[in-house]
Amino acid sequence: MKKIFSLLFLVTSVLFITACVEVRNTPPALTGVVAEVTIDFGDTFDPRAGITAFDEQDKDLTSAIELVGYNPAWLEDSRGGVYSYTVYVEDSEGLSASIAVQLTIVGSVEQTVSLLYVQEAQTYYVGSRTYDPLRGVKAIDTREIDEDGNPLDLTDEIEVVGLPNLNRAGRFSFQLTVQNELGATATKTVSLTVKPAVSTIPTELTTEAIELTLWHSNGSTIEGALKTYANNFKLLYPNITVNIVKNGDNYDMLRQNTVAAIKGGTLPNIVQGYPDHVAEYIQTNAVISVNPYIDHPVWGFDPAIENEKFEDILWKYRNENSQYTTDGEFYSLPFNKSTEVMIYNSDVVNALIAAGKLTEFPKTWQDLFAVSNEFEEVANTYIDQYGTALNLTLAEKNLAKEQFVPYSYDSEENAFITLLRQWGGSYTGLNSERKGVALYDSAEARAMLTYFNTHRDKLTLPANWGSDYASDIFKKGQTFMTIGSTGGAYYNTPAMVNGQYLFNFDVAPIPYNKDLPQFATAIQQGTNMSLVATGTDQQKLASWLFLKYLNSNQVQLDFALRTGYQPTRSSVYVTPQYQLLMSGIAQDGVTPLQGEDLMRAKAAKAAAAQSEILFFDPAFVGSSAIREGVGITFKRIILPTEGDTVENALQYAIAEARRILG
Repeated sequence: MKKIFSLLFLVTSVLFITACVEVRNTPPALTGVVAEVTIDFGDTFDPRAGITAFDEQDKDLTSAIELVGYNPAWLEDSRGGVYSYTVYVEDSEGLSASIAVQLTIVGSVEQTVSLLYVQEAQTYYVGSRTYDPLRGVKAIDTREIDEDGNPLDLTDEIEVVGLPNLNRAGRFSFQLTVQNELGATATKTVSLTVKPAVSTIPTELTTEAIELTLWHSNGSTIEGALKTYANNFKLLYPNITVNIVKNGDNYDMLRQNTVAAIKGGTLPNIVQGYPDHVAEYIQTNAVISVNPYIDHPVWGFDPAIENEKFEDILWKYRNENSQYTTDGEFYSLPFNKSTEVMIYNSDVVNALIAAGKLTEFPKTWQDLFAVSNEFEEVANTYIDQYGTALNLTLAEKNLAKEQFVPYSYDSEENAFITLLRQWGGSYTGLNSERKGVALYDSAEARAMLTYFNTHRDKLTLPANWGSDYASDIFKKGQTFMTIGSTGGAYYNTPAMVNGQYLFNFDVAPIPYNKDLPQFATAIQQGTNMSLVATGTDQQKLASWLFLKYLNSNQVQLDFALRTGYQPTRSSVYVTPQYQLLMSGIAQDGVTPLQGEDLMRAKAAKAAAAQSEILFFDPAFVGSSAIREGVGITFKRIILPTEGDTVENALQYAIAEARRILG
C-alpha cells in the first residue's frame, strides 16, 4: 500500500511539475531562400523550389509557406523588370519568419527604373493618421537626366495596387509599381501589418507635474546640449521635467547598466543606445514601439509641415530604426549620427602638388598607396619642423621618424567592416529567425585583408604609436592622413603654437576601391533613443514628446552646429545656417571659422558629399562582440606579431562568431 501511494505521489508530482513548466514557443525557421534572384525571360522559375520551414513545436511547416506579393504574370512579360515579394511562414501560435526576395527578370528592355526608399515591412495602427503608401518613396529613371543633371524623377508615376482596408487588423500586402516610357518596370511588395488602435495613449496631456529620466553616456558637449534641450522643452511644456542622467562612461557600460535595471532596478523613461542594444532590450519587452505615436492624430509628426514631417528624417536613419522586427515597427528614433571621413594635412599635400609630385589628394586606396613614397620622402623634414615647434627632444623626433606611416585608420573594427564592403563582401546578416549570422568567411574578406596586409607600411592603426586614437598622432604632424568619425573630427585639430595652428588641414570623403567603384561606401554610425516600457501613460506620452522634440528641425540644426554630428533631417541641410557651416563661415555670415569649428565644418561638408553611400549592418544580440573580433583580426594583419598570417587572423574572427552565435 505504501508503494502504491508513493507511486501515485510520484506520478502526481510529475504531472504537476509538467503542468507548471511553461514551454516557450520559438519562431519558425526558413531555409533555402535566396534573397536576390536574377533570371532571363523565358527561364523556368519556381519561387518555392528548395525552400523549407521548420518549427520546434509544429515541426514541418513547409506547406504553410506563403509567397506574399508574388505574381506569376511577371514571368510572362518579355520586357522584364525588377520585382520584390516576401517568403513568409507563421506557426500555430502566431510567431512568424519572413525573408524579402528581389527578383530581376532580364528581358528585352534595359532596366533603368528604380524604386527607392521603400520600407517593405510596415505596421499601421487603426485610428492613426491617414496612411500614405507613398510616404518617402521615390522612383527614378537612370536613363534620362533632368534639368539639374539628376536622374529623371518618376515618383508621380508610381501606382499603388491592392491597398487593403485599414479599418481592421490583419496582415496584408500591396504593391508599388512604376514603368518608364520604354516599358521598363520596377515593382516592390509592401507587407503591411494592421494592428488594433492603442487606447492607452492619452488624447490630452495632463497639467500635473511629470518627471522623466533620460539615460545617456556622452561627454560634456552632448550632455550640455541635452540639458539645454530639456530646459527649452520645459518652456513648451512647463509641467514636464526631463532629468538628463549620465549612466556609464561609454555606451557599453550604459547597456550593461540598463540590462541590470531590467533584471531588477529602476529604469529610465528614455534610453540611448546602439541598434544592437535596442535589439537586446526588445527581447525582454523593456522598450516599446513608437509607431502608435509617430502617426498619432494628436501627438504624431505633422505631415502638413514640410520640415517636421516624419519622412523628412533621412531614409537611412528611418530604415535603421525599423529593422528590429518582421513587421517593421520603430523601436527607436535617431539621435547623434556620424560617419567616417578622411582628414589630411593640406600643407603637405599642397606642397607636393606645387612641386608637381601630386595633382590632387587621391580619392582611392590604390592611388593613395601609389603616391605614399612622396609623403615618406618629405616626412623627416616636416617632423623636424613640427617637432621644433612643439619643443620635442631629438630622441622624440627620431622616434616619430622611425614610427612614421603616411596614412592611418582610427578604428580597426570600422576598417574591417567598411573595407570588406568596398571589396564586394558581406559582413553580417540575419537568418529567418532574426538571429545574427557572420558572412565574412569569404574570398572577398581574404582579398581585402591580403591587400591591406601587403600595404601595412603605408596604412596603420593607432597602436603603431602606442595610442588609442590616430588623432593624437595626426595633430602633431606625425602621420599625414587619418580616417575617423565626424562626431570626433575636432580631436584632429592641429596643436596651437604661438597663436597659430601647427598646420592647415582639409577633409574629404573616405577613399574607395578603384577596382570596384560600385562598392564605394562609408559606415553609418551613432546612437538612437528608445522609449522604455515604464511609467504611466502620461509619462510615456511626455517621453514621446521629448523624443519627437529631439528630432525636430530646430533641435537638429542646433545639435549639428554645436557638436559636428550629422543632422537627422533633410531640411536641416538646406538651411542658411547649415550651408554657412559647410562653407566654413561663422553664423554671422562673415567671420571665417578656425580650429575645431573649422574641422567640424569641413567634416560636415565631406559627410554630406558621401551621404548617399552610407550603410549600416543589421542589429542583433551579440553584434558588438563580433565587432571586437573582426577588429582584432584587422589589427593582426596591420600590426602582425610572429606567426600571424591573413588566414589565421581571419580564422580568429570566424571562430569568435561561431562562439558568440552558436
